[in-house]
Amino acid sequence: MLVLGFLLFLTGCSISTEEISTAAADRAGVLPVEGTLPAIGPIPASSHWHAAYVVRICDEVLAPFDSAEDPLGIHSHADGVMHIHPFFDESGYEAATISLFGDAMGFELSQGELTLPGGGTWRDGDLCDGVPGRVFVDRWASSSPDSAIERIFEDPGNIRYLADGELYQIAFAPADSLPVVPPSQPILSELSNLGPAPEPWIDVDETTTGAQASFRVVESISSEPCEAEQLPERVLSGPVRCFVTATDTVGAIDGVESARAVMFNRRPSVEVRMSRPLQTFIEANFANGRESVVLAVEVDGSVITAPQLSRPPTGDRLVVSGGFSVETATALAAILNGDN
Repeated sequence: MLVLGFLLFLTGCSISTEEISTAAADRAGVLPVEGTLPAIGPIPASSHWHAAYVVRICDEVLAPFDSAEDPLGIHSHADGVMHIHPFFDESGYEAATISLFGDAMGFELSQGELTLPGGGTWRDGDLCDGVPGRVFVDRWASSSPDSAIERIFEDPGNIRYLADGELYQIAFAPADSLPVVPPSQPILSELSNLGPAPEPWIDVDETTTGAQASFRVVESISSEPCEAEQLPERVLSGPVRCFVTATDTVGAIDGVESARAVMFNRRPSVEVRMSRPLQTFIEANFANGRESVVLAVEVDGSVITAPQLSRPPTGDRLVVSGGFSVETATALAAILNGDN
């Protein structure tokens, strides 16, 4: 076991106790992510996120958990890393929480109480060297140890995973104690692509009416100049791709129950609630032997975006991500909702 003071010396943590004590400590499950859009969690059977974590009792840092069972796809391998790749809807999106990690690892985390595998329960008010302690979780705003920290006391088990590369301290300690940076933080960059989001390239401006919006399966893609039977891509800059699409289409009015702009893995995105016709359309293309499906979102005769699906969605939610600004994601969601 390593003592807290030694770890703080190694990590060079500079946050003050005043900064911790004045943080939004009573907020659970919500951490602002860049932009003002609501954040959604990992996509079932598609996302594979990682988060570094450390478990601390008073001034003692515990050995990392190891997986005994992994029924839902959120677990660890004694490496100090939460592996988050939900198998089902009940462990993905908003349901991807630290409590599911606890279920797989054999610990229980609730407001004011932490029980570890093999025994040992700590409750708010128990003492650490004569000082009352509390149960809480620290969450860093990014994979950087220097990023802002939110200390969460209220309902910590329901803290949601909001992006790849997060940092967590699960702790029973004095409420104003300095945080311990997870020792596994340096290996996150080896497990995930944590680079900055690319510059937006998708074009949805005031001339986009959305009078004709539909979903098409892409047969082939080439570069400009586009032939008459090809649909051009609308981009802000760079080369234009040309799409040959299948004859079958599903119009947005028939295919979309609702759409909204969201943040997915810290990037502006569009979440579509698909109607049954669109789900059936996608499933039929996989059933016809396609190993993946490129689904073009066509608006006013141009392809706005074309996500590649490696497998059919597990439910009625389709998340389109990459290349959006907050404004373009909001505009496309409005078009798919028929608001234009």
